[in-house]
Amino acid sequence: MTLLIRTTSLTGFRELVTRLEGDADSLLRRFHIDPAKIIELEGVIPYRTKIDLIEEAARELSCPDFGLRLGQEQDLMVMGPIAAVALNAPTVGEAMDNIIRYAHYHSPGIHLRMEQDNQPDQIYLKLELDKNLPYRQQSVEHALGQAHSALKMLYGTDFHPRAVLMRPEAALEHDRYQEYFGAPVYFGRDCDALVLNAEELEKKIDRNNPALHELLGEYINSALLDEPLDLAHQVKQLVHHLLPAQRCNLQAVSRHLGLHKRTLQRRLAELEIVFEELVDNIRRERADNYLSLPHMPMTQIAGLIGYREQSSFNRACRRWYGTTPLKRRQALQQSALLEGEPTGETAT
Repeated sequence: MTLLIRTTSLTGFRELVTRLEGDADSLLRRFHIDPAKIIELEGVIPYRTKIDLIEEAARELSCPDFGLRLGQEQDLMVMGPIAAVALNAPTVGEAMDNIIRYAHYHSPGIHLRMEQDNQPDQIYLKLELDKNLPYRQQSVEHALGQAHSALKMLYGTDFHPRAVLMRPEAALEHDRYQEYFGAPVYFGRDCDALVLNAEELEKKIDRNNPALHELLGEYINSALLDEPLDLAHQVKQLVHHLLPAQRCNLQAVSRHLGLHKRTLQRRLAELEIVFEELVDNIRRERADNYLSLPHMPMTQIAGLIGYREQSSFNRACRRWYGTTPLKRRQALQQSALLEGEPTGETAT
């Protein structure tokens, strides 16, 4: 099975390469990546290709901290719907739990977990790549940099890990890592991890933080960019984006469209659209899409289509298909095999 990752993981790649006086589009084409796919940040690419691309960019541009720089270019929104879920969590720890739970949606090739250290006030946020992927320093540093940026966004600009652990030896001067992470970095360890203060994970996410409001607003509003202006289409796009944030209701959609709730309801009725039926149909469509991916956990699918509880998803599946989510997944895989389609190779 080809392990994939969303193209949002290369957010800022073209801009960074250009600043370093490189030819980003030439680099992308060399690795059989359509530059338009990166500009629009749509779809997926093989994870191995992304790893090789970052390594080659670092080598060709004589930029040994390319992975760290790329991580610094990015924020939570590279994770798409997962970011919306995380930003709606009450605490930093619960936000990270959501990111870990849904990371498979961003890519099945990356595994995150939080582990309690022997010291009760210390938590390890560990990063592991799938065993079928090559272990490369630039990619690991990029992933640790992304995790650091995410925590800084959730906690606040004064966040710093207690320490950083890396398996390889240092590729840069130690001062560069210290400057980047604001913490001591230890090399030649048995894992790649950020070492966190447990109390930092208990901090409540500031709902009034303008940066987070702007970030979530950008994510939701991106649903409407370059889309047809007819009301039905815009409502559908907002439903797709609001479901994983578990904020998908008529009030939320009307607010993003700048309409009163009753006005939106009336205009939808004129189009013979019932909002609740529209949401249910989109949930069903997305459920089939996710169920066709054999390794995506059921709890993850439930969250991504807007259900807080697995039991709610189970009931919806019985109503839609007359069967359980597991049996529906088996039926979809059997159908794909009969039609000669690959399973588990793509995500949308």
